[in-house]
Amino acid sequence: MAMDPQTGAVKAWVGGINYKFFKYDQVRQGRRQPGSTFKPVVYGTALEAGFNPCQKLQDISPTFTLTNGKTWTPPNAEGDYGTGESFTLRQALARSKNSITAQIMQRTGIENVISFARRIGITSHLDAVPTLSLGVSDLSLYELVAAYSTFVNLGTYTLPNFIIKIEDRNGNVIENFVPKTKQGISEQTAYSMVHMLRGGVDEEGGSSRRLSEEVTQD
Repeated sequence: MAMDPQTGAVKAWVGGINYKFFKYDQVRQGRRQPGSTFKPVVYGTALEAGFNPCQKLQDISPTFTLTNGKTWTPPNAEGDYGTGESFTLRQALARSKNSITAQIMQRTGIENVISFARRIGITSHLDAVPTLSLGVSDLSLYELVAAYSTFVNLGTYTLPNFIIKIEDRNGNVIENFVPKTKQGISEQTAYSMVHMLRGGVDEEGGSSRRLSEEVTQD
């Protein structure tokens, strides 16, 4: 799915291979764990709470006590529980550090992360558990595209739309459709999040940068 962040106009929507044989739309109906693509929601919550992209946190995984009395300590993708090295929030998001994302969740509070998610257009059920920071609750692609567009659109959420206007055969306009919008987050938070997301390419070790290198090598 692709959409214009300002107008909400849907530019591309591919929900499956062939609707004739498989009548299930993976864009709107399909839901799966978003994994690290949910992390900007956590970082956005932190920015609203007074954190800034240059603020440093140590690469050390926190331990959560669960409702059943057990504990959970998130490992990084490399399998370690932190090197102790300090990273700015921008660097941590760029490297997709589970340890620092979980720290932010612990500091800002799970309910605040869920509230932020709602304000940028995520409507699916979100489990109020520590693992939410790593994207364990199922979401649709439709929700994620619109949510990310809120960052680009200076904090204004725009409902994706498919029809601009309806005309009769003579070109007379029967109905115009105005984009439905709401101010989900502040312009400052949105601007800072776009700066943070660019770190995936700009920062040394950024996860998006590695993808670019792999494509080049292929």
